Amino acid sequence: MSFYIQSLNHVNAISEIIKNRRSIFPKEYTGKKLEASIIENVLQNANFAPNHKSNYPWRFIVIEGDKLNTWLDECADIYLEETPSEKFNQEKLNKTLGYKQKISHAIAVVMHRDEKDKTIEKEDICAVACGVQNMYLTLSAYPNAAGYWSTGLGTYSKRMSDFLYLDEHDTLLGYFILGHVELKRSEANKRDYHNFVRYL
Repeated sequence: MSFYIQSLNHVNAISEIIKNRRSIFPKEYTGKKLEASIIENVLQNANFAPNHKSNYPWRFIVIEGDKLNTWLDECADIYLEETPSEKFNQEKLNKTLGYKQKISHAIAVVMHRDEKDKTIEKEDICAVACGVQNMYLTLSAYPNAAGYWSTGLGTYSKRMSDFLYLDEHDTLLGYFILGHVELKRSEANKRDYHNFVRYL
């Protein structure tokens, strides 16, 4: 009986971690730097995501220190260069440059395709996404560390791929942006799972 109760407690604890996972936006960050040990733990746990044929299709590029400002300047330049005048938004540009005072680290999330492995691209994308979810869940252990997966900031620009030294086997899937927060948000707008489930 004690083993059953212990197992049930573990299930409940895991469920609570999953239910309380939140994307915390960079505008909510304080600007304080996260400890290197937190970044290492996030990356280590991302590496435990499931992946077809154990091909490890993820590549993570950590952007920190002075490189963080250089990267954000590049993001701003790409926005200025590649945004049509009718879609240009000064507030969006200001927000990007304002991240210099907000975020601690950014991790470029890259899918790497090895033709020799003969894996399916959709499966590799799913594997990388599982790695990012592991990152999110890892942050649950830290009351003041938060993250947000962004697919903005020049993600789909050839110029950004060149900036990150990606080759023809790599696809940038966005950035996991990390920062310090005083208090994580707890509210969520989640619909009942029954809306998305049917049984045969």
